[in-house]
Amino acid sequence: MPIYTEETIKTDRQDWVIFHDYEYFYLDPRGDAAPVTREIADNGKRQFVLCLGGGVIVRSINGTQKLERTGWIEVPEGGVRIDSTGATKPGDQAQLLYATGDWEGLPHIGVFWAWPHTPLEVHYHDFDEYWFIVSGHSEAEADGSVHQVGPGTLIATARGYEHGMPNVGELVTGVCFEPALGPDQRRGHLHRHEHGDPVPSREI
Repeated sequence: MPIYTEETIKTDRQDWVIFHDYEYFYLDPRGDAAPVTREIADNGKRQFVLCLGGGVIVRSINGTQKLERTGWIEVPEGGVRIDSTGATKPGDQAQLLYATGDWEGLPHIGVFWAWPHTPLEVHYHDFDEYWFIVSGHSEAEADGSVHQVGPGTLIATARGYEHGMPNVGELVTGVCFEPALGPDQRRGHLHRHEHGDPVPSREI
């Protein structure tokens, strides 16, 4: 299970990992200060922006829309302009996750939480899965190995590898990215006792 940071994804990325870059950033309006904005240009690859807290206004060739907590957009041709003014109360921060790479179709992107009393059970998938850890620290298991993960970590799990967070010591918040399913791929968490033994898709 490759584990990356915002720095190592640029230099140590394995070929099968679809993300080339990612970043957490804040837009912080301060009362009557000038509008706080961020431009994301069209870079020829797929890109998404997900709102983790607060709210922003997004302007693009698709028009103007408000993006609030857990909402996300794919950056269209021509890029986007993101503005916190008018979407977040003065003094509040809008926190966002930006990522770019190569993927096909419409992915599933969502925020997840794990608590000590509701951990993430060990499971596997018929697709590659990616976790962006936003906050909290935990042990993460992958195919029998234990890894320490925390804020800023990107975990890439290849299809057919068991993984989870069965021993969570504190609240962990993350973003899960699942690519579009192929015709022979099952959705959701799969388990040995119910769905059969996992078949790893590649050597890691």
